[in-house]
Amino acid sequence: MFIHSFRYSLLQFFRNKTQVFWNLFFPIALATMFHFAFAGLSADEKFDPIPTAVVLKHDSAASASHESPPESDYSLYQNSFRETIDALNEPGDDRLFDAVYTTEEEALSLLEKKEIIGILYEDDPVRLSISAEMTNMKLEQSILNTFVEEYCMYFETIADIASDNPERLPAVIESLSKDVGYIRETSYSDGSMDEMLTYFFNLIAMTCLYAFMGGLQAALQSQANLSALGTRKGISPVPKLLSACGSLLSALVFHFSALCLLLLYLIFALKINFGSEGGFIFFTALIGCIAGISFGFFIGSLGKMNENIKYSLLMAFSMFCSFFSGLMVGNMRILVDQVCPWFNHINPAALITDSFYALSICQSHTRYFENILVLFILSALCCFGGVMMVRRKKYDAL
Repeated sequence: MFIHSFRYSLLQFFRNKTQVFWNLFFPIALATMFHFAFAGLSADEKFDPIPTAVVLKHDSAASASHESPPESDYSLYQNSFRETIDALNEPGDDRLFDAVYTTEEEALSLLEKKEIIGILYEDDPVRLSISAEMTNMKLEQSILNTFVEEYCMYFETIADIASDNPERLPAVIESLSKDVGYIRETSYSDGSMDEMLTYFFNLIAMTCLYAFMGGLQAALQSQANLSALGTRKGISPVPKLLSACGSLLSALVFHFSALCLLLLYLIFALKINFGSEGGFIFFTALIGCIAGISFGFFIGSLGKMNENIKYSLLMAFSMFCSFFSGLMVGNMRILVDQVCPWFNHINPAALITDSFYALSICQSHTRYFENILVLFILSALCCFGGVMMVRRKKYDAL
């Protein structure tokens, strides 16, 4: 009898156009829109060279044409400054400046029109002029200021050594030319760190919660006062627990199958990088489906409200959880964690999303299994409560 109940319940799910749409076609359509909306965005945005004007100490005509005057007219400091600017102005991925050599009058005009970020003056020492009105360019202004400070520091060091110990000058120049890093970057996972991934994680979490439709249907069809099929099951000799378990298992097979198709579409069609933890990705989806079904089954078994009211409550609950996990606003889960951290530990959508996030960035699975354990406990409590309510219901006449 269990196989019979499972089989016909499964056929009902696959023939239900509403459930097929909301659990398969709608998530795929939403994922496609996310993909095209985020196609031009990246967590690692390309750095644009900083528009800068350079004012040299020789006459304005030579400045504008960038013609080099005789070597005798320049000090070592001036030659070094121009060579440094030229090196940082060369086209390429590591280009720092979009520099233009000009006169002071023209440079001030460009700065007033906000066509440049700052002006570098070839003085001894080098000077920087910026506009206090360009408040949205603080980062670029800071980079220019840092360049001036480091250039002056390095040049003074080289000049002192050239004067006192000229034989050590080549070694010092080579040492200063090296880009020494004191922070080592270590990757513990081949998953992507792109912030846009959180939207896809939340989309999967929302789809998991949509599995409440299966749990709700299983609960309604186990109650004679809420559905015609429930009435037929109520007078049948099949135990309620056996019939309910068959319906719940068929709901899990249907919703997990739809979610697997969504994941395969994301991975192979949209090329979303979930990392190398493929087994855990699908396991998380399975636990998420169980959670969604259990919530639907619990609410469906609760009280005598009709199907439409219970469906509306569960849909509102799903969207409420999805919103605070970051489906509409990417950093919402972080904001909630700062204001009300306990809510993220009971929000099923946040738990599912954080499980995917933990698989992407964490070497250890401790955080991941903590989320899965909480989801499992919530699901078990809802399933137990739903079964108890369904089993205890008696009817005077059928």
